[in-house]
Amino acid sequence: MKKWLTTTLCALCLLITLPGKATTTTDTLLLNRIYRYADSSYVQPTDTSYYSYTRYTIDIRRKNIFLMAVPNLFDMARSGRRHFIGESIRQHVYNKKGVRDSKTLISYTTLPYSENILPPALMYLSPTLYRVTLVDKFLLSPFSRHNKMFYRLHVVSQTDSLALLSFKPKVDNTQLVKGNAVIDVRTGRVITCHAEGEYNMLRFELDTDTGDKQHDKLMVRRCILRTTFKFMGNRMAATYRVNYDMPPIDSTQFKSNKPAFTLNALRNDSLTRIEKELFNPVYMADIGQDTVRTQAEKPRGRFWRKLGDYLVDRIGSDFGKSNQGYFRFNAPFDPFYMEYSPSRGFTYRNDFRFGYTFNPRMSLFAQLKAAYYFGEKRVTFYAPLILTFNQQRNFYSRIELSSGNRIYSSTIAERLSESLLHRLIGVGNDLYQFTDNYLRFETNIDLSPKWGLKMGFVFHKRKPLDLIPFELLDFPKEYRSFAPNIEVSIRPWGWSGPIFTIDYERSLKHVFKSNIGYERWEIDGQYLYRLSRLRCLSMRLGTGFYTQKDQSSYFLDYANFRENTIPGGWNDGWSGEFELLDASWYNASNYYVRTNFTYETPLLVASWLPYVGHYIEMERIYVSALAVKELHPYFELGYGFTTRLFTIGAFVSNRNWKFNGFGLKFGFELFRHW
Repeated sequence: MKKWLTTTLCALCLLITLPGKATTTTDTLLLNRIYRYADSSYVQPTDTSYYSYTRYTIDIRRKNIFLMAVPNLFDMARSGRRHFIGESIRQHVYNKKGVRDSKTLISYTTLPYSENILPPALMYLSPTLYRVTLVDKFLLSPFSRHNKMFYRLHVVSQTDSLALLSFKPKVDNTQLVKGNAVIDVRTGRVITCHAEGEYNMLRFELDTDTGDKQHDKLMVRRCILRTTFKFMGNRMAATYRVNYDMPPIDSTQFKSNKPAFTLNALRNDSLTRIEKELFNPVYMADIGQDTVRTQAEKPRGRFWRKLGDYLVDRIGSDFGKSNQGYFRFNAPFDPFYMEYSPSRGFTYRNDFRFGYTFNPRMSLFAQLKAAYYFGEKRVTFYAPLILTFNQQRNFYSRIELSSGNRIYSSTIAERLSESLLHRLIGVGNDLYQFTDNYLRFETNIDLSPKWGLKMGFVFHKRKPLDLIPFELLDFPKEYRSFAPNIEVSIRPWGWSGPIFTIDYERSLKHVFKSNIGYERWEIDGQYLYRLSRLRCLSMRLGTGFYTQKDQSSYFLDYANFRENTIPGGWNDGWSGEFELLDASWYNASNYYVRTNFTYETPLLVASWLPYVGHYIEMERIYVSALAVKELHPYFELGYGFTTRLFTIGAFVSNRNWKFNGFGLKFGFELFRHW
């Protein structure tokens, strides 16, 4: 590591002292070589493997009780120590399809009970310099042609073989970085790079060395990451060092009961003075005993650790000999499971997920999503169970149970005389709202990449929210419907293009005590079109109509046009939905035509504002239109943005060409990706 740093410093000094000869033409030629380097150096994936070495140190410089609220830091906050160290060696295996499988061969850590500390920092350890995003799906890279509009790039100094390139964002935003890089003038290859910025509560400095790897010339060889995390008076610093160019390792060299001793022998660089102070106690424990003894955890300590796991940390685990099973449960007191909308007020939601893979083709998945509406004092849940028989053909069976839903219907009230209806409403009776519980079963199979078929049935049981007027009028107190259905999916361009569906559903009276008859068609099209620079266009267009319904009583209930009672849409959970539309309109017409568009992009409008623009990660524009009975038409326009703390959207609606209302929608984002 010291040799690498020395070489980099010497190269920088040489570039600065030699006379520069950069011109505008030279800058353009050099930038074009950088942009083309990724295409010219791409190598078709082959079966290969390599080894990596990672070392990290964590220093808690200031802490208080609020550190316990940060995911995965509860144990660290309670620990009396402030300095930690860990090392590991991993093996990475690539196949011809470009799929990478990584496993830890040996490791140790002084962290209490967990190695999953600062999960966002781990993504920085595999930077992709030449792609649109520098890290995972965020941080726009200055070395991508698509992002040149956001950066000022300048050649500071240049020789015949090397150039020192500085890059600085045109606007102060969390999606952009600043720094410099040493470039190979002849090829455009980034030899070394220093980048710094701030994203998702972490301020970072990233130093990379690409080296000259043969199996993947676009991959970094070594990197050093320095991060600082600040939250509510707490301050934590972490340093990670990764070497992806380790020589092949003989497994006989590993002593699993002496990991520190083994890593000390295999490590190909030197520890700093502070690292030695943290490492020596672990090393002495290894060489002084045959097995590593850990201090027994006191029952009281175990109680507080479990309490922290259950309240503020995500709960989950893998199980099985090959970790083929898992379960996940979101922390019950994480604030970003709260949401606010004008129509329903505050909503709290959570979900439990379970999965098990029997073999590469067959798997089982179960989920329980629940929500509580504070304004209505109502609980609703949604529980699907999916058994996949053939994953390649998308062949699965699904059973879904849902309860606590609300549905509106005016057809029963329309049977009464106007005077009787006004008399009942005048004393506070409600003939329009019903509770809706349903059971749905369906089996799906993809006949080809362009065609899919789904068949099943749905059983609804609906009861009036206010039973009194139904008892007085001697009306049924329960409405049931059993309806087989079929859906055909059409994908003209395969999975990479839009998806069109045609649904047909018909209720069978007297089956399972069904007392409602209807026939319904729906046509729907959706397309999630991903553009460059993290931009995305979400489009939806659909229609539905009833071709037959009972004259006495029926419910206008559509599969593709209904109130989204448990949020969770496309990218942000709000796309493809109507945010200000009153819930009664979803069940008030025997036909509908709807369209929804959402444009998502970083650095649109608010991101360019001084000071506040730095914290805006993503911006969105919403456009929605609807035509139903007595709404010709209904429009919604909205604008929203996401920061590290929250997502907020402002919406305005127009009904029959007249202003209808304005509303805000709010959701927490803090630590969502931790």
